[in-house]
Amino acid sequence: MKKLMIFLSVLLLINRTYAQKQYYLTPVKLDSSVAVSLPKEFSKNAATGQQSFVANGVYGSFLVIRSVNPPGGKTVKNTNGLDNVFQEYIKKVQTSSGNGTVVNVRDTTMGKLAVCDFILQTDTGSGVQLRHFKLLYTKNTTYTFEYLYDDFRKDEADGEMKAFFSSIKTAPDLDRDDQYIVTAQSSQPIIVKIILFGLIPLAIIIAVIVFLRRRDTMTLT
Repeated sequence: MKKLMIFLSVLLLINRTYAQKQYYLTPVKLDSSVAVSLPKEFSKNAATGQQSFVANGVYGSFLVIRSVNPPGGKTVKNTNGLDNVFQEYIKKVQTSSGNGTVVNVRDTTMGKLAVCDFILQTDTGSGVQLRHFKLLYTKNTTYTFEYLYDDFRKDEADGEMKAFFSSIKTAPDLDRDDQYIVTAQSSQPIIVKIILFGLIPLAIIIAVIVFLRRRDTMTLT
């Protein structure tokens, strides 16, 4: 019995070592601004304005899409506009999936950038498949990172998925200004108005208090 336990332990160690080698991820530069790590054996496809990177891992599949935003498209002015971009993308994904259900929608960050994170659940008839998305939008380019896996393997796939998403790197100079129009100058009049509308009533109140105190002093004398 002891020998059997030792044999099973060695076999488990070999399987783990094999799995670690298989889902070893290597850095892939999407452009000068964004990079991600994928399994060594990945395929790259290019079309007009779009590049896609596909790879199979030990427990799931990887898909990365880099799309150039069409010229003359919508101008994202603020955080609300960026949220609308995220919501429109989620609707498109859900519509294209047919019977898919979007869950766990949340806003997160990647460096200084805002990112939309969500999961699409689809019942294939033979089981539930999960597609975990991270959507990164900039004024010029949209980046989609997706990891697909079966629900019954979610515990095993968790490490591979985390390694994939945590490998996404953005250039240090990328910030919210690259995602929507930041009108820093237009905020100055608003601040001035707030100060004025706040200080004027305060000044009036102080003047009234001083006047009343002086009047009371003069009355007593």
